[in-house]
Amino acid sequence: MPTTAPQNGDDTAARPGVALVTGGTAGVGLSLARRLAKRGERVVVCGRDPARVAAAGALPGIEAVRRDLAVESDLVDLVDLLRERGGLRLLVNNAAVQFGLRLTEDDPLEVLRRTDTEIGTNLTGPVKLTTLALPLMLPGSALVNVTSALALSPKRSAPVYCATKAALRNYTTALRYQLAGEERRIRVVEAMLPLVDTAMTAGRGSGKIGPDQAAAALLRGLDRGRPVVRVGRTRVLTVLHRIAPGAVARMLRDG
Repeated sequence: MPTTAPQNGDDTAARPGVALVTGGTAGVGLSLARRLAKRGERVVVCGRDPARVAAAGALPGIEAVRRDLAVESDLVDLVDLLRERGGLRLLVNNAAVQFGLRLTEDDPLEVLRRTDTEIGTNLTGPVKLTTLALPLMLPGSALVNVTSALALSPKRSAPVYCATKAALRNYTTALRYQLAGEERRIRVVEAMLPLVDTAMTAGRGSGKIGPDQAAAALLRGLDRGRPVVRVGRTRVLTVLHRIAPGAVARMLRDG
């Protein structure tokens, strides 16, 4: 189990592989990285903001590197680093960006720029990183893709973000099917988050949970072997979506 803490004073450096958390320099990713480091994992995080990367890298047990998931050469460099570190015990595709887009009002070129960033960071980045990292994943390792309640039903203000999370949800399920018989027994997990109080959600919505609360719930679900970890109210929303999808659509569309 990739997130099990070392027992009887085991030497962390002797344990094979690392845990990689993308977008691990802030928000849920940083909270998750800190918890993993406290468990004895060797943690690597990546982010785009130099100041945040430097701050995360100063924390005990965390190695931080500046990489942009939307840039393919950065992904190749990141995988080279993981190979040097002995492979992967845990990969958490957590990084995401969200822009409010008014497709009939905003400047079309600005919409295209933001769309490229959202799709590159939220969808094609994780897919490409997973493809490159799969050969480095160790037996019994876990791959976690972080989605959102908005993968169930979108909100009007962020059409591209919602589309990327819905696509990542389906990709995760299909990948789980593909790896089900693989002898390394790599676990593929979807972690569905509700609205979390981070810089990305500042000024948006209500009823948010804290990033540390979200990270703790994600790890509990991973420890329990769940293929889908539903955090907070996403559990209720998932059930309600099966019963009354129209009601969920009304609840989320103006969020």
